[in-house]
Amino acid sequence: MVLPRPALAATAAGIALFLILLCPFSAAISSTEMAENHGLTISDFDGMIASELPITYSADGAGPGKNDSINTAGDAVQSATSAVDEDAENLFDIATARKWTFNKNVDANTSGVASPTHLYPYVACSSDPFLSGYKRIQAMDSLLSTASTPPLGSGETYFIGTTIVNELKARTCIFVSSHVDPYKTIIENELVAADDNSLDYFEYQPLMFAMKIVAGTTDELLRRMEQPDPDQDAMSIIISTCPVYSNYAKLGLRTRAQMGQDMLDFLVGSDSIDSVQSLYNSSFYVEAEQDASIDSTVRMDWWAGIINTVTEATDPTTGTNVCFDAVISQRLQLEQGYRNRLRVFVENDIDANEVGMTKEEFQDCLMYVVAGLALHPYVCQMEPEFFSVPFPDTSPAPTIAAPTADFDWFEDFDALSETSSAPTWKLLNLYYVCFHVLTMVAMVKLLL
Repeated sequence: MVLPRPALAATAAGIALFLILLCPFSAAISSTEMAENHGLTISDFDGMIASELPITYSADGAGPGKNDSINTAGDAVQSATSAVDEDAENLFDIATARKWTFNKNVDANTSGVASPTHLYPYVACSSDPFLSGYKRIQAMDSLLSTASTPPLGSGETYFIGTTIVNELKARTCIFVSSHVDPYKTIIENELVAADDNSLDYFEYQPLMFAMKIVAGTTDELLRRMEQPDPDQDAMSIIISTCPVYSNYAKLGLRTRAQMGQDMLDFLVGSDSIDSVQSLYNSSFYVEAEQDASIDSTVRMDWWAGIINTVTEATDPTTGTNVCFDAVISQRLQLEQGYRNRLRVFVENDIDANEVGMTKEEFQDCLMYVVAGLALHPYVCQMEPEFFSVPFPDTSPAPTIAAPTADFDWFEDFDALSETSSAPTWKLLNLYYVCFHVLTMVAMVKLLL
């Protein structure tokens, strides 16, 4: 039976309405009073990405390897003991303040040096209820541009990247690689976006260690080291890089191979321990362990212990370090994936005696690699991957593979949606599908 044109139009409109209702629009989150520094809370961030942030800053959280594992489906399972309380939020506020200070010190000590390692990652959010997600991103870009342009700003570069979350009635958040200067300028001058929206709608937060690690990553890595799976003998860490990585490569300012070497140099301590930007000095957990005024948690102390143990194993006379020289420099490899993705292969099933280490020392070394990657300004998110393939051939020097294809279109796609176990990524993918389906329905209606 052929329906008349009015009936067809009504049917198309009905299908569109049904699809709109079917699409998983998320409920608006309750607004909380914004902190004076315009930062995010643990609860804010945990609502966007399932990371190890809650269990790291909770005093009653279990130690590494006890729980918080990743199940076979790849979904993060938060520990029941990782509930976020006021003490955890206060500790996170302290960590945030210290990270701001650290980033400022890096800027002050590297003035005039054009290096991507000086552009640290931030989370920038807009909660303007009168703007769409796209308009919010435009408003944030305009705000950062105004704050970066002389005479208000210093003209420092910033790069906007992946959309983390886009909740219609709540907030839109993105990753940004930047100096401290734009954010400082925004506050000092009480800047507003081009459409004169209130600064109260703008939030920003340094992206820190535990925020980058997908929930359950640490415990799953430790479990696999203790109980290797013979059918999944290769272990790698998937890294979603920050905006500076892809933008520096796209602009020809630094090759991916050079930036891969930057990461390896950072891991093996090419920067002196006295350097403000060294791996050792980059860790708030190490700082907290040494500061009696900070009540650090079990997780924080454990990570500090890993960094201290490996760093202090360096021979003061010769400068040699078994972890750096025999493991990281010889058995760690980087593989370039899509534009903003890297895989770090770690040979975890070898006999530790082969490199002159105990099993415990070898495991500490591998977790030190994880810590170093989580502290590096190129890294915005990381999680483990286990699969049954031959491990790449080990060469005398770390391998930094070149991209096998040129996916320019992938720059505009949310790569994190493919790697993260957070529900938000799946939600955004469904929005993407729904958008195209609705577009097709609208075209049919216009033709009718």
